[in-house]
Amino acid sequence: MGELFPLLGGGGVLTAFAVVLVYLLSSNRADRRDAQDAIDRAEARADKAEARTEEIRKAYDEARAARDLAERELSRHRPGSGGVP
Repeated sequence: MGELFPLLGGGGVLTAFAVVLVYLLSSNRADRRDAQDAIDRAEARADKAEARTEEIRKAYDEARAARDLAERELSRHRPGSGGVP
């Protein structure tokens, strides 16, 4: 603790309190910054997941449309359906 006395300007209690207060405030600021960084990373992951979900939904819709078209084509060519035999 002796090495801090020159920084405290004589070692007064108010000066020590001010040093501790500044330390806690800067620590709190760093914690908030870390928390915000974590939030930003989580939001970015959520955005990517949402984009992947939308791509999968589109692929599913395209596959369903292709299946429906194939079923219509097959039904046209089935015997007794009135289509080409």
